Amino acid sequence: MRLPDDVRAFLDAHTTLTLATVNEDGAPYACDLFYVRVGAAFYFLSDPKTRHAQNLLRAPRVSATVHGAARGWQEIRGVQIVGVAQRVANRAERARAFAAYVRRYAFVRALLPRVTMLGRAHKIFGVVELYKIVPRWVRWIDNTQGFGYKVEFYEDERRRTNDER
Repeated sequence: MRLPDDVRAFLDAHTTLTLATVNEDGAPYACDLFYVRVGAAFYFLSDPKTRHAQNLLRAPRVSATVHGAARGWQEIRGVQIVGVAQRVANRAERARAFAAYVRRYAFVRALLPRVTMLGRAHKIFGVVELYKIVPRWVRWIDNTQGFGYKVEFYEDERRRTNDER
């Protein structure tokens, strides 16, 4: 999925996404996570015992949002995402994404020794795994362009704006 420069810049300027998963009883569950974007994928660290990580094992379809603070509707800007999330199993991808993550969040690098990168117990984090969200659909909302301004992006590269509805 190709996102335009302004959307990528917005995502790279923010640090936290709200991830929505589904519990085993079908109830929605949301949590906030630090992320790093590599290409169109969003990577985050989590303990595999957390509720959201357990939910991903059962139902990998997720939604997420990234947004900035706004004091009025005219300032609302953000991204809505629908996609699939999973633990990153490929060692090369995991190493690249983890390196990007610790470049962005220096405090993580200070807390996790290099030898305990992933999958091993750590005294502060416990067991930490790397997960990724692969978007299938992204909606960019930018009310600074006008009320209700949005552009949608799809994994097959289709793009639809307000004017095309």
